[in-house]
Amino acid sequence: MRAGWRTALRWTLRLALAGIYLFAAVPKILDPWSFARAIHNFRILPAAWIPELAVTLPALEAIAAVAVLTGLLYRGGALCLTLLSLAFAGGIGAAMARGLDIDCGCFGSLAHSSASLPHLALNIGSAAAGIILLAWNRRPPQRRRLPR
Repeated sequence: MRAGWRTALRWTLRLALAGIYLFAAVPKILDPWSFARAIHNFRILPAAWIPELAVTLPALEAIAAVAVLTGLLYRGGALCLTLLSLAFAGGIGAAMARGLDIDCGCFGSLAHSSASLPHLALNIGSAAAGIILLAWNRRPPQRRRLPR
């Protein structure tokens, strides 16, 4: 019975994590300039990096989310989403610490959301989900037989 509970939780976490990132990636892919403005508002990265990041980051989010959903390159996708969640949490935390009242751009121009405690909690929760998925998917060490 315990294995069934664990499988159900694993699928719930996979669907939630991938769903959040797919929901976030699509509007940013469709409107990279709005996302570029949101990145710029954080005042963390050099201006020269922002256009490239506004185009590549949403694609990376979508690819990693599809990897987690399909199981193809699952561990890489889960690791990528975990690291992105931690990076986004850091950015939102930095904006909050500096008192910036900005649209975080998390879900593109379709949903105006501020860099706030709920978004920080969402990213920390996403990172925790990714860590749990990675921990449950560890491969046991393989024993190699020595040649005789």
